[in-house]
Amino acid sequence: MIVAPDPKKPHAYQPYVEQIRGICGEFRIDALMPRIAALEETFEESAIFNIALLGSFKAGKSSFINCIIGRDILPVAVVPLTAVITRVKYGPKDRVVVNFLNAPEEEISLERLADYITEQRNPNNVKQVHRVDIEIPELHSYAGIQFVDTPGLGSVFTHNTLTAMDWLPRVGAAVLTISVDHPLSEEDIRLLKELDKFTPEITILLTKADLVSPSELDDVLGFIRQQIESRVVKVGAVLPFSIRPGYKPLQKQMHKLLEACTALQTQKSHEISRHKLRTLVEDCRKYLQLALSAAGAEQLSRRQLQRQIQQERDLLSTIRNEIWIMTENLRTHLQADASGLFQESFNDISNSLSSELHSRMPHWKGHIGKVSEGFGQWIEKDLTSHLETLSTIKGEQLAGRHLPKSLDSFSRMVRAFQDRLSQRIQEALHITFTGAEFEARMERPAHPDIRIGKVFDTDLELIWFLIPMWIFRPLINRHFMNSLPWEVEKNLYRLASQWSGAIFRSIENLSAQAKVFMENELNTVENLLEKADDNRAWIEKNISVAVSIASHLEK
Repeated sequence: MIVAPDPKKPHAYQPYVEQIRGICGEFRIDALMPRIAALEETFEESAIFNIALLGSFKAGKSSFINCIIGRDILPVAVVPLTAVITRVKYGPKDRVVVNFLNAPEEEISLERLADYITEQRNPNNVKQVHRVDIEIPELHSYAGIQFVDTPGLGSVFTHNTLTAMDWLPRVGAAVLTISVDHPLSEEDIRLLKELDKFTPEITILLTKADLVSPSELDDVLGFIRQQIESRVVKVGAVLPFSIRPGYKPLQKQMHKLLEACTALQTQKSHEISRHKLRTLVEDCRKYLQLALSAAGAEQLSRRQLQRQIQQERDLLSTIRNEIWIMTENLRTHLQADASGLFQESFNDISNSLSSELHSRMPHWKGHIGKVSEGFGQWIEKDLTSHLETLSTIKGEQLAGRHLPKSLDSFSRMVRAFQDRLSQRIQEALHITFTGAEFEARMERPAHPDIRIGKVFDTDLELIWFLIPMWIFRPLINRHFMNSLPWEVEKNLYRLASQWSGAIFRSIENLSAQAKVFMENELNTVENLLEKADDNRAWIEKNISVAVSIASHLEK
């Protein structure tokens, strides 16, 4: 029996979720299981209304939160900053708690916040921070609301984009920040469509409105609204915004929206939970409807489809070979791009080190062994410093070039498989079935260790007495200068190779997910057809459960 939930208790939807989980388990609808898990996480946090700030790097997310608070809590800069999910809500006093992936949480001072959430002080999240929770008294007016600052989408740091995208299923209300000088990209459109699965509360915040004149701002707003309408994207409001002192009316407009969310926090939480569950139930019904159509079809049609499914299964070996060929092709392009990308910095690093070497060499005293030791220690330290900075920027840039492209390639291959499968189902059962969406998780490539190779193959400490420095110092200094470019070049090649290897392992992970997804989809459809033979009543009963849940969700 379906019991209507209490609007004041969004977690009352849990019985519905358990029923859908049971149906998905019974019929092996594996594609919906990750969304079920994410939905349950939102129930656990139902006492807090999450407003997630999403958008591209430097779109003004952190600045917006600081403006709402009334003081600068979150760091801002002209380079990509936010490296981890940061949640900010009301508390009676300043409190910052760092939650780690594999360590106990730690309470820190507000002054140390940047050490954990910024790319500069926590590059590639080397400190393994899961998220940072901040409580501050200035948000007393918004008690019950939690602002979630996500890493910038599309920044040079690929892991930032992945962190933000991983959090999408947990969105309560969403504020997509778009800078007025970069209005509504294709990535923004895709994100809006993806957000619609998880929340009906989507606002576009057009930041940096002070950069354009009022008439230009109207033009940008008109363009965004026209794009939203033409692309059939669901958005509640498009609001211009600026943190500048002269734009108080725009700031007050946003404050009013947040105050409305605070006043209706329970109702909004209820609506969002209902929205998430409704889309989940609808997707579950599609699979059940396939099973019911198979049960109502003639035995001949069902057997025909089963044979076609078997043909698709036989084709999987060919598809796996195609994926392997594609993966190797991606590897070839990746390696060539990595080499070229890192070697672009050869002249800059060489020139910088050469200038530094000219000023350092006069200070290295003693026999050739001592001088060579000084050169070795210096180049290891200074070249390592250059490579560490370069590694973060170029490595993530390389990942940004190849991981999304690889995901698109595998997604197209999976979509071709699903289209072919849908066509076979259409021909046999005369129904339209699109199947689940392939939502692969991109594995973050690990940053390689920076190691400098041995500078000299000969142990000069053993032959120093044979080389009079007063004669050979100019020659030795020239040797140092001549060897410097080679040291830079070989270490750039080494770093490029390490990065391409790390990124390729992530590409291989994507290819594996594509193969598993197609295998699971075939297993699901095959299982639905098998259950259709003598389980029509059971299928109808489960459809009835899904319909009843959907009906209650519409009330």
